[in-house]
Amino acid sequence: MCVRWLFILILPFWCKGLLASVQDTASRSPQNLRISILTCGPGEDIYSIYGHSAIRIVDSVHQTDLVYNYGTFNFGDPQFVWKFTRGKLDYYLSDADFNQFMEEYLEDGRRVDEQVLALRSDQALGIQQFLLKNLLPENRNYRYDFLFDNCSTRIRDILEKTLGTDLRLGIAMADDSATFRSILNHYERNTHWERFGINLLMSDLVDRKMKSREAMFLPDYLQRGLGGSILGKQVLIASENQLLPQRLTIQNKTNIPLWTMLAFMGCYLLLSRMDTLRTMMRYFDIALFMLVGLLGCFMLFMWFGTDHAVCAWNRNLFWAFPLHLIFAYWLAAGSVKVHVYAGYATWLITLSLIYHFFADQKFELEFLPLIFTLWLRLRFYSQSEAQGSIQNSMHAKIFKF
Repeated sequence: MCVRWLFILILPFWCKGLLASVQDTASRSPQNLRISILTCGPGEDIYSIYGHSAIRIVDSVHQTDLVYNYGTFNFGDPQFVWKFTRGKLDYYLSDADFNQFMEEYLEDGRRVDEQVLALRSDQALGIQQFLLKNLLPENRNYRYDFLFDNCSTRIRDILEKTLGTDLRLGIAMADDSATFRSILNHYERNTHWERFGINLLMSDLVDRKMKSREAMFLPDYLQRGLGGSILGKQVLIASENQLLPQRLTIQNKTNIPLWTMLAFMGCYLLLSRMDTLRTMMRYFDIALFMLVGLLGCFMLFMWFGTDHAVCAWNRNLFWAFPLHLIFAYWLAAGSVKVHVYAGYATWLITLSLIYHFFADQKFELEFLPLIFTLWLRLRFYSQSEAQGSIQNSMHAKIFKF
């Protein structure tokens, strides 16, 4: 009798403990959601040389295998180029069938690696719900920023938001070991003209040293950081698989911009020493300083007329000076002001070259032949006689290079 009453008394507590044990086992048992991070290798085109990141979710209950991609944009937008130039182009989150997503990379011969996340059921569900909410038309768009808000940083931020303080990101690279520009130059090492143009427009904001977390703006570094991440008391990555090997071979290419600038400088200086071309050099100089002045105006537009923060305080404006346009006009008009302007501009470039050795933003190697050519022509005009027209000053002794 006593045994029966004792059993009745402890039965509710035993059932409660059994239920909690079952729930805990269920939460950690094989689940219907399998979430992984996809890292795609670099391609040949400028938009693909940095690689790509996406999130894959396999739902065994609903029999779906979807890839969530923050790197999509509307290329058919009639204002695409204008919005992209001004830094006002919106990217958006899209979803696609996994096999459809893989077709592009299979065709291009680019590798695709997969990192399967070791998540509880509630954690996996939280990530899926976050993405589904982000997929709504009113939430899917975001203002793209290549360095600070892109397809890779979005994935890093999602994991931090949904997993909370249990997540400790791994080391993508040693803190303060490299700058944004040095890493970008590495990825752009075979797209020389594109690298030339990008470095023209980017200021010293990309010359500061990166922290490990910031380096995850690149897919390869996000992959590296996640590989060493800890979730609670276990590793974040349950397994790693190579879904596609890298078949695309990117050939090393000659640095055409550097050789072009060296050839330009050599030809320009050679022509300036030829007595028969003394008068003709004036027209060459007008064209040269007009083009460089227009380049300076474009740099100012990228600074004040766009949302590209990395284009502010561009030190290339010291040599691509917008007022070179006025100098070109004075050259064409034969103004005596040429002498004064050339003197100040020569000193401006001289001081910027000295500062080059101490500044964070260095003049790229490809720019130096052009800068040196500008300096020599300005020095020639600064040493010319200020009296009389510019036509008369052309008969002065040519500066001996």
